[in-house]
Amino acid sequence: MQAALIRPLTWHLILRHNDNHLNHRLAGVVFFAVLTALLAQVSFLSPWSPVPFTFQTMGVLATGVYLRRNDAFASGLLYVGMGALGAPFYAGGTSGIVNAGQLIPSAGYLLAFPLASAVVAEGLDRSYRSTKPNVRALLACWSMAMVPVYVLGTWWLAAFYDVSLKQAYEWGTEPFLVWDFAKILVLIALTTKVFSYTKHDP
Repeated sequence: MQAALIRPLTWHLILRHNDNHLNHRLAGVVFFAVLTALLAQVSFLSPWSPVPFTFQTMGVLATGVYLRRNDAFASGLLYVGMGALGAPFYAGGTSGIVNAGQLIPSAGYLLAFPLASAVVAEGLDRSYRSTKPNVRALLACWSMAMVPVYVLGTWWLAAFYDVSLKQAYEWGTEPFLVWDFAKILVLIALTTKVFSYTKHDP
């Protein structure tokens, strides 16, 4: 077990094992919530959108890559919840999901993250159960995972700034399509070409 823990490419075998110990599952939930928070610190604004470019979604996707569906959802909830309670977990070290009695502009994206991680995890769970990468399931689940993020994010962005959905889409979704798809391609390559799906006995 100790040797496996220093090889991140084997973590998914440990964290997805049916007989996994609760402490291993909890460690995974906490670790990936913190990892998402760390990746969210890499952020920058562009002149054409009030929404920052970050590596936050890489953490959201990675959570689903390594954890089982329910654990991935729990890790996403922990990330969002800790940031909402004041931990500097959000982009650029910010915190708090409510400001002056109103949800912050990026709240729609944040609230969709747990669901996105769970959908990503479903694709990997299917590969794990079949002991080989199910590329069709991965592509379908991972593409669908971003749908609630874009839909909720765009809807709330439009409501917050009192603009049309078209304008909110141009601000908060269109600029990020290629950015997010590139992250998906990196993780697809990792999980299909590098990961092993042989059952692991922790």
